[in-house]
Amino acid sequence: MFKRSPIEIPPQIARQFAAHMRAYHAEQNDTQRGEIAVRTRHMLLEHMPSGSNLRLNEIRKLFDLMR
Repeated sequence: MFKRSPIEIPPQIARQFAAHMRAYHAEQNDTQRGEIAVRTRHMLLEHMPSGSNLRLNEIRKLFDLMR
């Protein structure tokens, strides 16, 4: 098993992630929640090493775990 190095995310992106997470939990419509998760995924992928894979269900799970 290999060890992953931590991902360095700029503070502004971390604040946007937190705002997206609050919006995700405040939204009642599942379609809108999905759109928030998609936008968050794209935002995070821009700051991850190339070749990284991040699934939409991982974003949703992360939001739920961090609630």
